[in-house]
Amino acid sequence: MRSILVVCMLAAAFAGSVFAQDSTLAPLPPDGFVTLEQIVNDFSSAPDAALQKYNGMRILVYGRVGQVTESDDSSGDPLTVFMQLPSRTTPDVKAVFGADDMPKNNTVDPNHSKVDVFHRNWEGELTKERAFIVEGENTGIRGTFDNFVAGDVVLKNCNKLQTGALMKKLAEHGIPTE
Repeated sequence: MRSILVVCMLAAAFAGSVFAQDSTLAPLPPDGFVTLEQIVNDFSSAPDAALQKYNGMRILVYGRVGQVTESDDSSGDPLTVFMQLPSRTTPDVKAVFGADDMPKNNTVDPNHSKVDVFHRNWEGELTKERAFIVEGENTGIRGTFDNFVAGDVVLKNCNKLQTGALMKKLAEHGIPTE
């Protein structure tokens, strides 16, 4: 009887330490801002608590673009951006852009390093070309947390923050911009 009591006490202590660890995740700020490193660490250290923290939340992830590809999801979304930590080779955040969430007249570079946006005049002549998202750049992508699948934090209905809005957010959160 005494050994059963000891086992139960040890099990309760272990369960308490697991729950205490899960509650150590920093709360999501009201504006939903999170760095790529923070969200990756949350899912690495406490996946169940991270699922609860981010479930259905509209978040803004700031971090490095690792790769851009044409989307392979069944919804017909045109673009997927993989955000990666420099020390990792696999994607960490998979941001899926819908057709309504990105500029029109764009193409994904064949080597998956950037997405260009083209501007044409009424005659169809190219008047301007600009990069929308480029591999290696640090950027802010806002999306709705959808799932955690095969090591990827999946965001849907994403859009990229414009430079001015991103700089303001970084300043608000004490992140240097230079």
